[in-house]
Formats: sequence, C-alpha cells, structure tokens
Amino acid sequence: MKLERMIAIIMLLLQREKMGGKELAELFEVSLRTIYRDIETINQAGIPIVTSSGVGGGIGIMNQYKIEKGFFTVKDITAMLMGLGFISNTLSGEETTATLAKVKSFIPEDKQHEITLKANQISFDLSAWLGSNDLQTKVEVIRTALENCSILSFMYLSAKGDKVKRTLEPHRLLLKENHWYVQGYCLNRQQFRVFKLSRISEMERTEDRFTMGEVPRLFQSLQIPCPGKCKK
Repeated sequence: MKLERMIAIIMLLLQREKMGGKELAELFEVSLRTIYRDIETINQAGIPIVTSSGVGGGIGIMNQYKIEKGFFTVKDITAMLMGLGFISNTLSGEETTATLAKVKSFIPEDKQHEITLKANQISFDLSAWLGSNDLQTKVEVIRTALENCSILSFMYLSAKGDKVKRTLEPHRLLLKENHWYVQGYCLNRQQFRVFKLSRISEMERTEDRFTMGEVPRLFQSLQIPCPGKCKK
C-alpha cells in the first residue's frame, strides 16, 4: 500500500544518513520509478529530501529536519498506531509489521504503557461476527491489482438480482459508510463504474495489464450513488 510504504521510507531515512534508490526498490519489491514517485510525494508533503549521485550518493532527509524521539507527542504516536491498526486489520499483517515496529521505536520507555493503552481503546474490525475473511481476501486481491495495474475479473450481483461477469481496470479502493467499493473502468460497459465488494464473487486478478489514469472528477467526489447498477 502506497501510504504504508511511504511511512516506512520516511522511518528508514530518519534512521540512516542516506539510502540508494535501487536499495529501496528491492527492499519494498517495487520499481525504481515507483520509489522516485514516493520520494517526490514525501518531498511535496514538506519533508525535504536531498539526493546525490556518484559513489556514496543516495537519497536522504536534510539533517536539520531529522526527527528525534521527543518530537512526536503521545497523541501523535497514538494516532499513528490506531491508523496502522486499521490498515493491518484490513490488509495482510505482514505488510504492516515492519512499519508498526518503526513507529513503536519512537515511543519513550516511560510512555509505552500509556500509549499502548490509548491505542487499544479504539479497535477497527470490518469482518463479520461469523463467517470467513472473504472481505480481507477481496481487498488484498484488489490492492495487488492496483499495485501491478492488473485487470480484475469477477461475477457481480446486479440490482435486478442477476449475476453478471465483469472485467475491470481498477483505479481506487474505497471505504464509504462502512462498506468497501472498488472504482474502475468497466470494460464491459466502456465507462467508469463503482462496485460494492459484498456483491462481488469469484474475483481473480488476470495477467492482463492496463495503464492507470485519473479517476473522473465525478467519481473523485464520492457523491455519486454506488451501483448495483452495472446492468446487463
């Protein structure tokens, strides 16, 4: 997940003087181009990144902006832990373990009990009381498809109660009013559509790729009704 990866990159660069772009790409198993996009986003967010080429070169954060452990307040660390807790309960736990460990490394020893207690006061669990972790499986398939620009294939329960096969170029996964949706370009209808994950079955990530584009402004606002409206 992009946000998680960027948090992890920031934590690594705070601990080290500099790291090579190729080293970061191999560590997070993404392309060098993806790493440079993440670095640009971090820089635009106000964390000054410096890069140098040649022997001993790499990517780093300006020394005067290095963060000491005392920089984060109890509320700051608690908020980060709760946010990461939400992510880890939705996506694969392996992907957040390292990030959680890095954030926890900023907790002063005398504040560990207080912060842990506060972070555990709010818990996020979107799974059903009974049944399988079908939602988490779907979210993971979509997340992987987004990372790799892979086309999705699935059966969808339409508003009329019919099951229809749909092929989708996924552009965004979103949570709205306690329900998960995937936005993307429906190749069957030749237009952008929104699909509710609870109506999706037999989902699989295909070997076909697509070029990621911008989501239309109408869909960015999230004010449109989310259909079972992908009709036959």
